[in-house]
Amino acid sequence: MIETLTEEKNRLDSELDTALHTFAEYEEGMNVRWQTADPAARQALMEERNQVEEQLGIVAMVVRLDEIREQLDALRQQVA
Repeated sequence: MIETLTEEKNRLDSELDTALHTFAEYEEGMNVRWQTADPAARQALMEERNQVEEQLGIVAMVVRLDEIREQLDALRQQVA
């Protein structure tokens, strides 16, 4: 079980790194648009930003990684 969770954690860590890199590149472009946007356009940009973050699955990956870490800690305490 520990091995399976560790493999999933490592995979998700890698996927999260990729997603965060993609999101950072997106934000660079968004910042340029933000500078020239009026308040209504800025609201639309924030909604777009949230959609991109959700599409990349960043929050879901972070939540799952937290769950895995908790499970691993509990399993390791049982073994110790």
